[in-house]
Amino acid sequence: MRIYRDTKIAYLIKQNKDSIEAIAGVAKPFEKLRNPILRKMLAGRTSLEDAARMGGCDIEVLGAALKPLGFELVNEFQKQQKGKGALTASRDFRDHLDSLPETVLDVRSDLAKGEDPLKKIMAAVTALPKGHVLRLINTFEPTPLLALLANKGFENMVQRKGPEEVHTLFRQRTDAKQQNASAADDEPVLTETPEFEERLVSFGDDVRSVDVRGMEMPQPMITILEALSHMDGKTALLVTHQRIPVFLFSELRERNFAYLLNKRGETDVRLLIFHGQQ
Repeated sequence: MRIYRDTKIAYLIKQNKDSIEAIAGVAKPFEKLRNPILRKMLAGRTSLEDAARMGGCDIEVLGAALKPLGFELVNEFQKQQKGKGALTASRDFRDHLDSLPETVLDVRSDLAKGEDPLKKIMAAVTALPKGHVLRLINTFEPTPLLALLANKGFENMVQRKGPEEVHTLFRQRTDAKQQNASAADDEPVLTETPEFEERLVSFGDDVRSVDVRGMEMPQPMITILEALSHMDGKTALLVTHQRIPVFLFSELRERNFAYLLNKRGETDVRLLIFHGQQ
């Protein structure tokens, strides 16, 4: 079975539960996968490329560990950019870090209690005063979060304080172009119902459906991205949601998915997702 740099850990586990032990045995940070609660939080958001960074190893090492289970890494793995995303801070950020005001958020207790801190983190990001730095403290490098906030115009810096203490610093970039792009990302264009239905019908029987209404965050995003990981180039995904999933759209763009968004009521949102070339 072929796997790629953006294949999610959750997909590997679904295909073969022995993947948990295979990955956990590569490096100490991966041992968190043995914890069912942490596995649920991380596996759906973390790709193999993300995992390699978190574990401080080459992605080929993960590939070798998974090969006996029937997984085959394609050649693009060897093009991995080592250290990608580890430090995306501007020189201004690095040089003036000690003088910048900080908002500190420690989510280690949330993780210890088995609670997903994503909602709390995003609330802190939204409330972050202009010019302030958000210092996020947890037990691992939050690689998926780095990509999510980078798409919203945040630069980051990761500081490892110990085996179970990682500080990640975020600051909104002052570049106006970055900020405007981020704002645009949060304002998806709505599609009228007739156009939406016409596009939906054009896929015929090649439509999968997921209903994420009633799920607590971040389970809707995890469910949607997991469903997309199994889609081929001809299939579309119809999502029924109770709200506009603003944090999802940057993930779709990164994966080269296009979408149509149709709002039918205050708690009735439809999303049709398909490969960008269609």
